[in-house]
Amino acid sequence: MDSQTPSPRSKRPVRPRPRSRPAQQVGRQRWFEDQLLRVKLASGEQRVELIATLARGSSLSLIERRQILLAVRRYVFVQRAELPGNLGLLLDAVLALAYPLRLRIKAFELFHLALESLKRDEVVRQLVAPLTELMRPFLPKGAQVEFGPELFMRVAQRLARRPELEGVVELTSLGLFFYPFHGGLRELRADCHYEQGSFSAARGDYDRLIEQYPDSLGYRLDRAEASFRLEDYEDALDDVVCYLRYHPEDLAGLRKQAECLYQLGRFLDALKVLTRMMQVDPGRAESYIWRAKVNEQLEFMEDALEDAQKALELEPSSQEARQLRHSLLLKRQSMGMEDDLYNAFVRGEEEMLLGEPKIPEVRFLDIGGLEQAKQMLRETIEYPLKYPEISSRYGKKAGGGLLFFGPPGCGKTMLARAAAGECGVAFINVNLATVLDKWVGNTEKAISMIFSAARKRAPSIIFLDEIDAIGASRGSLQAGWEKKLISQLLIELDGLTSDNENVMVLAASNAPWEVDFALRRAGRLGRLVFVPPPGAKERGDIFRIYLSRKPYLEEGIDIDALAQMTERYSADAIRQIVENAASIPWRAAIETGEARAVSEEDLRASIAQTPPDLAEWEKVVRRYQEFAERSLKRPQIGFRKAYPRME
Repeated sequence: MDSQTPSPRSKRPVRPRPRSRPAQQVGRQRWFEDQLLRVKLASGEQRVELIATLARGSSLSLIERRQILLAVRRYVFVQRAELPGNLGLLLDAVLALAYPLRLRIKAFELFHLALESLKRDEVVRQLVAPLTELMRPFLPKGAQVEFGPELFMRVAQRLARRPELEGVVELTSLGLFFYPFHGGLRELRADCHYEQGSFSAARGDYDRLIEQYPDSLGYRLDRAEASFRLEDYEDALDDVVCYLRYHPEDLAGLRKQAECLYQLGRFLDALKVLTRMMQVDPGRAESYIWRAKVNEQLEFMEDALEDAQKALELEPSSQEARQLRHSLLLKRQSMGMEDDLYNAFVRGEEEMLLGEPKIPEVRFLDIGGLEQAKQMLRETIEYPLKYPEISSRYGKKAGGGLLFFGPPGCGKTMLARAAAGECGVAFINVNLATVLDKWVGNTEKAISMIFSAARKRAPSIIFLDEIDAIGASRGSLQAGWEKKLISQLLIELDGLTSDNENVMVLAASNAPWEVDFALRRAGRLGRLVFVPPPGAKERGDIFRIYLSRKPYLEEGIDIDALAQMTERYSADAIRQIVENAASIPWRAAIETGEARAVSEEDLRASIAQTPPDLAEWEKVVRRYQEFAERSLKRPQIGFRKAYPRME
């Protein structure tokens, strides 16, 4: 081999060679090694006496002391040897060897091992005095030394300040052997385990603390930190959620919840938590950086850039925010941006499109008449929800579809709202303006989001107002997007991709004959309910309902006479008559300063000024009758009973 080419052996790191030692030192080392061998080969009392003899030797070096303590650990405690009667001699030997500080910590470990390995009453009693002596040097001079949990706490806290975490763990473990339910010792050991990276041991201690102090919710947050480090994100999230239930604005808890959700891939939920953090403390740049990263994962680049910019404004020296903003700018240029509806669809944030669905305050008592329609709504959704056991016995489930049809202003929308109010379920009102979008495909996404929102909040009611505008007959349509809208609506109604149980779909139309036949098929919107103009009795009920909402009302108003005067008036027109009548004394009170009650004369004057809005009813009633007879041959829709009252 060429002399210039290094051999493979020469590539190894060169270890420093020990210096040559005098013959006297070599001889002492051999003697000491012989003594350790004798300890290993001895047994029982002889082994303890040999160790005690070595410990009493003068001028022992630090290494020799450590080796003797290791021999005690290996040959006495680890092997669970049967200790002789002179256990005190062994403990005195350990105590004599335990200096300086590092060896005292090793002695704590040996005493702990003795307790765990030799759980006998005599062992515990004999350890008390040596342990007290072992801890004495850590206390100020002249301090009272009394064996107890406070002594362990004081010494452990002094060790933690040095810091000597290994010694703290051993000492607190000793203290917990004697006092297993002392919370301070266990908490200190748990914190030291965490600092050392022993997250599993730390979580075990936090488990015990939570069991012992269930009302101390801070331990749940500590356990969540340990679980998070162990990559057990589900358990960590459970603890954080429990903690935040009582401390909803705690920033540390919110931050840990966002981190857990991020690690679990639940980016949208993490986004909501980070937004909550900013509401609690809007001045933290760190929160904006985190939210920018979450937005980046969701590919909401504009939102991410806005957050990165805000972080830079709050903390101009932040290199992390600066680099994040730069990378987001490059990423946005490479991928482009989508419109807001597409982003809402990807996020699953239906509220961006619909707002937060609410439970209406309207009840059936607020609607005059229409008893048959109310009863059908009760049987369709209210009874299955209120009486689930009886309903399941007969195979009845909440859900399905109803189509209200009839002239405008007669209570179709009110019926839908009252159904949701009676059952206490979310109400989602949908019309053409809600779903129509200029971009191809977005209208179908909007329909999908509406039904997704209803399923998430089930039980719920979707109300398709003016269904003839959303789902007109496809034979009369020319634009392809309109046909796709109806196809998507049919898919959602059938529940092909999801379960529609406890989702009620109500629709209303003034021209039901223009609704696509596939939508009116059984299983979709196949149950038809006619909502007729109010008769005389119903008009009287409507007057009573709206007049009851006027606090300053004259007594003795002849409501039956008013009902007779308002033939061919819709329920909405009667509501407007009452409002206009209340405006007459209201304006007079403003001008003259004298207030008076709403009178019957005011109502008659309002009727005289309001023409009937169903004056053209006779021209279209025949078409409603023909539609009802063509669609259903049975009288259950309520049309045949309602029609004669208009003759």
